[in-house]
Amino acid sequence: MKESRVSKYQQYRDSISKEDSKSFLAPSKDEEVSPEMRLFLKMKRKQTVENITLLSICLAIIIVITVFGFVLF
Repeated sequence: MKESRVSKYQQYRDSISKEDSKSFLAPSKDEEVSPEMRLFLKMKRKQTVENITLLSICLAIIIVITVFGFVLF
């Protein structure tokens, strides 16, 4: 019986929560890192990049609206 990635990831997250780990600083390409840890680190890094991009876009829109407002009024 083969396990899906989702169930493996869920088991991995459950094991992390039991250990009270809050963050990981291990590189994702290190040979000693397990495949589950590598998957988690890649997902975490992708989420971080998406959040930074979204915040940057919001900040740029606010700056453009502010500058445009000062020019008009």
